[in-house]
Amino acid sequence: MEIITDIDAIPRLQNPVVTVGAFDGIHLGHRQIFETVKEYSRQIGGVSVAITFDPHPQMVLHPNSDFFQIFPLEEKIKLIEEEGIDYLIIIHFTKEFSQLSSERFLKDIIIDKIGAKAIVMGPSHSFGHKREGNHESMKALCSEYGIEIVEIPEFTMNDVKVRSSQIRKLIANNNWDIAAELLGRE
Repeated sequence: MEIITDIDAIPRLQNPVVTVGAFDGIHLGHRQIFETVKEYSRQIGGVSVAITFDPHPQMVLHPNSDFFQIFPLEEKIKLIEEEGIDYLIIIHFTKEFSQLSSERFLKDIIIDKIGAKAIVMGPSHSFGHKREGNHESMKALCSEYGIEIVEIPEFTMNDVKVRSSQIRKLIANNNWDIAAELLGRE
């Protein structure tokens, strides 16, 4: 896996299939997303790309909250590499960056810098300033640029939506076994 930390140094990629997220914990839902990214990239003869942020956006936007990361960046990188993603782009997240609209993020980074052919996202995923970029708004924008949106269903286990926020609650309440189930690892 190639790790890129400078968005101005992204090489020309062949038919990139992209997913974007904080990917805290690399839980079973994230792994489903990565599998879809890899499978779709194989179908179109492309490469798989994950975009993530450091520090975690919540740590920048709400520094005095009780938010905590499930895993540090180094562990996240290791786990994404184990998932077989070709390129990991780590964007330094700042308050200034948080002001970027989803349309600017799509145009400036995903289209102009990366050259994405498709974006894989779950139904509840959103990004951009005030989380304005969701599946519906991205689908409309991407159709203008000839980029496909691949939506995957939300991953559930035992009727529980597998989300990092849910896993954080379990960890905070010392429910280690259930948290480990949702993570798919200890």
